[in-house]
Amino acid sequence: MPELTSELSPRYLLQTLALQADSHVVLALSGGLDSMVLLDLLAKARLLQPFVLKAVYVNHGISVYAAQWGDFCARQCSERGIVFTQRSVVLSGRDNLELKARTARYQALAEFIRSDKHLLLTAHHGDDQLESLLLALKRGSGAAGLSGIAAQRSFAPGMLCRPLLPFSRAELAAYATQQQLDWVNDDSNDDIRFERNFIRQHIAPLLLERWPQFSATTRRSMQHLADLQQLADYYTEQAQESCVRHNTLLLAELAKLLPLQQDLVIRRWLSSYGLNPSTQWLTTLKQQVIAARNDATPVLVCADYQLRRFADKLYLLTDAQVAAPVQGLSWQGEPKLQLPCGSSLYFSAQPQADGLPLAAAAAQIVFGQLSLRFKPAGSAVSKPLKQWFKLWQVPPWQRLQVPLLLVEGELVVVAGFASSTLPAQAKYWLSWQQQS
Repeated sequence: MPELTSELSPRYLLQTLALQADSHVVLALSGGLDSMVLLDLLAKARLLQPFVLKAVYVNHGISVYAAQWGDFCARQCSERGIVFTQRSVVLSGRDNLELKARTARYQALAEFIRSDKHLLLTAHHGDDQLESLLLALKRGSGAAGLSGIAAQRSFAPGMLCRPLLPFSRAELAAYATQQQLDWVNDDSNDDIRFERNFIRQHIAPLLLERWPQFSATTRRSMQHLADLQQLADYYTEQAQESCVRHNTLLLAELAKLLPLQQDLVIRRWLSSYGLNPSTQWLTTLKQQVIAARNDATPVLVCADYQLRRFADKLYLLTDAQVAAPVQGLSWQGEPKLQLPCGSSLYFSAQPQADGLPLAAAAAQIVFGQLSLRFKPAGSAVSKPLKQWFKLWQVPPWQRLQVPLLLVEGELVVVAGFASSTLPAQAKYWLSWQQQS
């Protein structure tokens, strides 16, 4: 296998990205120095090894020159015989503009990544890593944030790759000068209201003047952190397999882990739902929800989710999953009854393996009337429904969503759990299909 070259060249790209004839490369092209260097390298790499190449310019509408930059990118691609397209995005408000622009840009670019053969390339370089580290330090980030910009990661169905990270901006500028490339200068790069620009213009130059190798040593340290994060992810994933069941965290299994590993498992579980809570929030979760009394019903909100504990399990729930359904439904013998919460009741004259027997041909459907008395077929006693739910270990919020069938005011079926009718007396069999 040939040794990987460290020189900024078309062959370096081919080796780094392992490009083949069926590779689909999508370049995020801004027209700036960095992306123009990558465009030129890709155009020349395609002469050595054919692959599908497209460039995409995303117009954020931030600069009055944005349309001109799009035209410039179109001309540069046309000169090189590269397919080019533009997308415009609309940003609401002016707060957190950097984050909004970045999020909108990647959302637009995701449209072009359609299979595992598709690669999205961005022109981030080594100097960007130093800026990312300083921003991560400002935010108080953990190892994942301090490890900086990933050289590659999954993105849509394909991959996001940043092949220029090993090179400094000075090296890119030297290449651009040598190859006589043209590029545009984004006027927003001079606006120090943006945090990256402030670091780039005022902080990084001081650090590099005092320690010229600071960017290189920083990248080495960030790689060490990335390696540690990868190792932590590996062991956390193994631990999570024993602790997580879908939207439920098994607290008895979690308690077997070291406290630090518990935090990592919780964070990884929440991250699968797009949640990244603060350290203070995580402490509140452990103290007020996980460590609450066994008979308590604590609730903690995180974004659009609620975390609730019951029977040594921690549940992650949406508002819809805990909302009480609308009352006042009736069944008049139809084979299917759609419920407001998205679930359905099915009625069949033939015995069903998962069905409950029902002797009547009509019933009223209610929810949450836990004081109603109920006597399941074969049981010697009648109890308030609340006590049966406790016996069946049904979480409190789920008790409000279970369909209850009343015939002449008497509770005859608790859907999904029990019926007061013996199978021999059944006229119908009731099945409850819950919302997934």
